[in-house]
Order: sequence, then structure tokens, then C-alpha cells
Amino acid sequence: MSDKDLVKELKAELAEITKDRDDTLDKMKSKESRMKQMLIKLEHREQDVHSCGQKIGEQNKEIAELKAKLDTKARLLDEALEKIKDIHDDSTQKTDTNTDDTDLD
Repeated sequence: MSDKDLVKELKAELAEITKDRDDTLDKMKSKESRMKQMLIKLEHREQDVHSCGQKIGEQNKEIAELKAKLDTKARLLDEALEKIKDIHDDSTQKTDTNTDDTDLD
């Protein structure tokens, strides 16, 4: 082989290696871009999950408050019913003392 042939072969090999390097760099850049997009999506999902968690917490708190109000109203209603029963029972339990006096005559 002559020097010219070796130089041609070396140049061809360098061109092929350069092309492979450029292809590899392009693939790496593409993969990095996709990874960044996925990280951004992941961060958005994480924020969404955090936001949902806060909303669930707020709703749980509201539910607890409503249950407490309902329990209080139920207790007050029961107390009012008991008072009404007591008033009704007191009015029906009154006895007439005049009937005892008329029997003696």
C-alpha cells in the first residue's frame, strides 16, 4: 500500500468516526430533551397530587365540621323532644281533686 492509499483510508475512517460521533451526540441530545420533558411532566403531576391532597384535607375538615353540626342539632332535637314529652306528661298527669269531694255527699 502506498502512502496515498493509507491517507485515503485514514480520511475515510475519520469521516466515519466523525459521523458516528455526530449521530451519537444527536441521540444524546434527543434523549436529554425527552428526559427534561418527562421531569417537567413529573413535577406537574407531583403538584397536582399535592393540590388534590390539600383539597381532600379541606373537604375532610368541612365534612367533620358538618358532622359536628349535625350531631349538635340531633342532640338539641332530642332534648327538645324530651322537654315536649315532659310537658305533655305533666299536663296529662294532673288529677281532679274535686271528684273526691263530691263522692262524700
